[in-house]
Amino acid sequence: MRLRLSGPADAATITGWLDDERVHRGWGGAPVPIEDVRAKYTGARLPDVVVHLVETADGPVGLVQAWHDGDRCGLDMFLAAHAQGRGLGPAVARALAAELTRRGWRDLTVDPAADDLRAVRAWRRAGFVPVAGRPGDGSGELLMVYAGEFTTG
Repeated sequence: MRLRLSGPADAATITGWLDDERVHRGWGGAPVPIEDVRAKYTGARLPDVVVHLVETADGPVGLVQAWHDGDRCGLDMFLAAHAQGRGLGPAVARALAAELTRRGWRDLTVDPAADDLRAVRAWRRAGFVPVAGRPGDGSGELLMVYAGEFTTG
């Protein structure tokens, strides 16, 4: 597994992944038009949002982005439908979170849907622990922070 920066040539691949309900149900709930993919996921928001493609020996299989906004920083990730359920997501998140922590990023967060138990378990396996919900905003998201070590659950 390796990460590489995404670029404009990746827009069609990313759009294809996001057309699949198994992917976009956890990433905004709807397919993402290629124009939005180009604007958000192919390097246009550097340096505040760094987007990587996840690659295996079989080629690209997902996307992970690291972002920072003032005192806040976090990760967002999805895997193509064919790459889900193999433990790749936690491995990618753990590796990137550890690297960002070494670079000085602190309080690295993720915000999966609280009712998406599969995603919550995956983030826990990557070393993220729940710290709080987001009461009152109606988002149903759970705030998790990187604890710097492997956790079970």
